[in-house]
Amino acid sequence: MSKSEHSQSGISLKLRDSLQGVSANLGILIINHEREVCFFNSAAQTILSISKSILGKRIDNTVIADFGTGEKETFGRQKVLFQDKVFWVMRSMLLGNDYSGTVILFFNAADFETIIKEIQDARDLNNELSTLIESSADGLVISDHNGILLKMNPAYEAMTGVNADDFIGLPAKRLVNEGHLHDLVTRQVLETKKAATMIQEIRGREILFTGTPVFDSENKLIRVIANIRDLTELNSLSRQLHAIREEVKFYHDEMTRLKIESLKSKVIANSVEMHKVLETSLRVAPMDATVLLLGESGVGKKVIAQLIYEFSKRFGKPFIKINCGALPPSLIESELFGYEEGAFTGAKRTGSPGVFEMASGGTLLLDEIGDLGFDLQVKLLRLLQEREVTRIGGKKPIPIDVRLITSTNQNLENMVNENKFRKDLFYRLNVVSIMIPPLRSRPADIPPLATHFVHHFAKKYNMTRRISPDLMKAFVEYDWPGNIRELENTVERLVILSLEESLDISLFTANRETRVSPAALGSLKLALEETEKKLIIQAYNLFGSTRKAAAALGINQSTVVRKLQQYGHG
Repeated sequence: MSKSEHSQSGISLKLRDSLQGVSANLGILIINHEREVCFFNSAAQTILSISKSILGKRIDNTVIADFGTGEKETFGRQKVLFQDKVFWVMRSMLLGNDYSGTVILFFNAADFETIIKEIQDARDLNNELSTLIESSADGLVISDHNGILLKMNPAYEAMTGVNADDFIGLPAKRLVNEGHLHDLVTRQVLETKKAATMIQEIRGREILFTGTPVFDSENKLIRVIANIRDLTELNSLSRQLHAIREEVKFYHDEMTRLKIESLKSKVIANSVEMHKVLETSLRVAPMDATVLLLGESGVGKKVIAQLIYEFSKRFGKPFIKINCGALPPSLIESELFGYEEGAFTGAKRTGSPGVFEMASGGTLLLDEIGDLGFDLQVKLLRLLQEREVTRIGGKKPIPIDVRLITSTNQNLENMVNENKFRKDLFYRLNVVSIMIPPLRSRPADIPPLATHFVHHFAKKYNMTRRISPDLMKAFVEYDWPGNIRELENTVERLVILSLEESLDISLFTANRETRVSPAALGSLKLALEETEKKLIIQAYNLFGSTRKAAAALGINQSTVVRKLQQYGHG
């Protein structure tokens, strides 16, 4: 046995464990009759910055010698200066059958007033709580973790007809045993450690009993608070309310379940990057804030916008999507803001509302917002600031209530710096921005996406198709400049053109950009002709007509006819 172990052997394990649990502000040292340090608690270790190396050493030979100064029979309280701090130190004899020593208690003198204030605050709080309990119109009874009654207020006595003096300090179940109650809510809480509610008839009155557990910092049950309330007049309404709440909860849970199932079918995401995107989207969805979706073309910005809409408070109300880059400049303004009769040549006689009016109460997605002209940016900014729109040719502003989502594949910050996009509008749109990473930076999403598309298109075209490990490896290693949209189109093409159940990897690699040596450049034309020949013949054999083959390959029917004749396959 080491000297430090020997020096602690006289102190029981139970005592040491108890002393370790003392307040973090109170340091404890124990020295034996030979003045050797045989114990210190974690608070002492922290306050004095000491280590276990001092165990077994005489305190006079350690850095904390000042805490053991004075005659060993001298006890009481004194001040000690240690490392420029003043400590109050108290010593007391520790005697046992085979052990004797000195207990040294100390705390920072600067903490003394804080401790005193905390004690006073605790007393004041206790007095306030006692006053609240005594004056409460609801009946209150408090029990400990064993069900022993600790406190009962006058309202509880009046409702149940019992006398607090007859039960304080006794088990709560005695109220049942003596016939004062039919059952005991406190007992249920003790058994389940969860809140419980019951209704009993007492002295001709219907009483609602509610039991609430109280836990300490270690999640151990320390108290049970039983609250009782007379519900004679309100009992019928209470039951109706309970039924309504249960029904609302059922529909809410069912709606949540359906949304989650819908999410699984619409968003395939295995990567950490996309999980963060989904987490942010679901967190912002109920907040009704303006959202800016950023990312390359084909990464799934519309899917995320749909997700935000479906999990928002506006779900079920209009969700209108418009691509700002797909409309000619002459039409975009009227599409956004609407127009009145006679506003321009060709305008409808009745006029027409814009998308902001049509989406009022719901959600509006403005896709490719970076393509919006500067003059329209000014009008959009005014609309967002004033929450009202004025039609082209109109004078009367129309109030709108729209949750706006915008998306773009452009760098709006760079456009702001280049004076191509208004800074004030950018700040209006950029309340919450969500960057959707490109497919090449989240390769973990490629296999499940590819598998999903294979199943989808195989079912669509009534085929049996699968992806070989080599093709999946090629998919993962490819950069996918067109992102998910390119992957989807590629899989559809392979499903259609592959002659075997396993997708033809050559149909994929033949269309990828590859690096070749100068010596191989001379055969490029021949290689392209061979690939073209193979694809056209495969498509013709699969569909049986030049028209369908041309549609699948995205070329003219006349080209297919001419090429087949050229290849002697017509």
